[in-house]
Amino acid sequence: MALLFLMYGGAMAQVTQGVLQQTEKREGQGEEYKVVAVDTFTTIDGVSILEELLSDTVPAPQQRQVKAEVPVVSSVDQFLARLEAFRTWYDACLDRWDDIYLPAPAGVRSDPDYYKLSMPATYYAAPIEEATGIDGWRPCIPFVKEDTVRQMVFQVPDVERSKQIDRHINQQLLSFYVSYPQLVKKNELELKGLEPLSDRYTVRERKPERMMDLVTVVTTGNSGMAGDKDLLVVKPNFWTVVGQGDLQFSQNHISDNWYKGGESTKSLFAQLVWQFNYDDKQNVQFENKLEWKLGFITTPSDTVHSYKPNNDLFRLSSKLGIKAFKNWYYTLSGEFKTQLFPNYATNSDKLVTTFFSPAELNLGLGMDFKYVKNGVCNLSVLMNPINYTRYSVASDKVDPTRFNIEEGKKSKNQIGSRVESTLKWKLQPNLMWESRLSYITDYKKVLSEWENTFTFSFNRYFSTKLFVHGRFDDSVNRKPEDSYFQLQEQLSLGLTYKW
Repeated sequence: MALLFLMYGGAMAQVTQGVLQQTEKREGQGEEYKVVAVDTFTTIDGVSILEELLSDTVPAPQQRQVKAEVPVVSSVDQFLARLEAFRTWYDACLDRWDDIYLPAPAGVRSDPDYYKLSMPATYYAAPIEEATGIDGWRPCIPFVKEDTVRQMVFQVPDVERSKQIDRHINQQLLSFYVSYPQLVKKNELELKGLEPLSDRYTVRERKPERMMDLVTVVTTGNSGMAGDKDLLVVKPNFWTVVGQGDLQFSQNHISDNWYKGGESTKSLFAQLVWQFNYDDKQNVQFENKLEWKLGFITTPSDTVHSYKPNNDLFRLSSKLGIKAFKNWYYTLSGEFKTQLFPNYATNSDKLVTTFFSPAELNLGLGMDFKYVKNGVCNLSVLMNPINYTRYSVASDKVDPTRFNIEEGKKSKNQIGSRVESTLKWKLQPNLMWESRLSYITDYKKVLSEWENTFTFSFNRYFSTKLFVHGRFDDSVNRKPEDSYFQLQEQLSLGLTYKW
C-alpha cells in the first residue's frame, strides 16, 4: 500500500489508501510544496482526502485538480465486518457462560488446572502460604541478564505450566478473599474426604416411561365408547422384606485306633433370618428382625443321649427411630430371646435349658447412630442410657442361678444401661462379616456378648460359615477354676438361600 505525504514548512501529514505515481515541485510565495499524486484514495462524504488537503494548503492559482476513480475499499470493510462478528460471538459466549442451565459452549475444552475457579468459593491454604512465605525467593539483579542462556537453547514444552497457572490463580483467589470474605462459604479441609468415582461405577441411562402404560381406558356398557382416562398413581411402598436361610453340615471322623484317641462327631446347623423394615426416607425408621438358630451334634461319649442341641436361639428385636440430625435417631428399642428345645447334661437326665428357660427381655430408650454404604457396610450403634432387663426361668427343673437369677426365684428385674452394635461388612466380593456386640450393666454386674459370623460364598447357593460367639457374665455362679469368659466356635459347609 502506497502513502501520500504532504510537507509544508517542515511538517508532514500521512494519508493512506494511495498508489504512488509522480512527484512535482512548485514555487510560490517563498514556500516550497511537495505533492505526491495518488491514483486511488479514501473519500469522506464524496470529497477525496487529497482534494480536501490541497484546498487548504495550495494557493488557488497554483492548485492542481487530481481526479481519480474511488473504488470500494475491501480491506477496511472486511476488518469492520470481522470486528462486528467477533463482538457478536463474544457477547453470545458471555451470555451462554452465565446461564447455569446450559452446558459449556461448543469448542471450550475443560482444563483441570483451573478447577479452583469452577468450584464454589473455598478457602485454600496455598494462596496465603505463597503470599506470606519466602520459598523460592531470590534477589533480582537488574544488570544481569538471567535468560541469556535460556534464549540460546532450544526450549522444550514447559513442564511446569500447571504450577504457573496455579500460582496466578492463587493470586486472584487471595484478592477475592480480601475483597469478598462473606462470599467464601467452604474450607479446603472439607474437600479432603472427596474421592473420584471409580471406573467400575457406570451410569445407566434411565429407561423412558411410556405414558400409555400409566393410563387406563374406562369403557361404558351402553355406548361402548371409551370414557375418561384415569391416570394410574402408584402409592410408594416404604416396607422392605428380606430373608435368608442356611443349612450347614460338618463332620469329624476319628478311627478307634487313632494314636491320640478321640471320637467321631457329626453336626447339623440351620438358621433362618427374616427382616421387616420400614423407612420413609425422611424421618421415621422401624426395623424388625426375627432370628432362629438351631444346631445338633452327635455325642458318642454320651451313653444317655445320642445327640444334643449345641446351638438354640430364638430372638425377636425391634427398633423405632425418629431422625434427630444427620445419622442420629431417637430410638425406642425392644428385644426378646429364648430357646425352643431342651438340652441335658452329659450322661445325665438333668435339664439344663428348655423353652422359656431362660428368657430375656430388654426395653430401652436412647439414640441410634447409623452409617450405611450401599453394598459394602451397614453399621448401627444403639445406646440406651435407660434400659429395663428382665430375666426369667419358667421350668422348675432348670437352675436359675445359671442365668443371673437368685436361687429360689424365677425372675429378676434390672434397671441399667445398654449398648448394642450391629455390623454387616463386605470384606471382599465373596466374604461377608456379620457382627453383633451387646453390653448390659446395672452398674454392679456386666453381661456382654459378641457374636461373629464369617460367610464365604462360593456362589449364590453354596457357602461355608464360621461362627465365633464370645460371652462374659460376672453375675453367675462359677467354679473357682472356671472363668467368667465363655466361648463357642463352629465351622460348617452347606447351602444358603436369600429372598
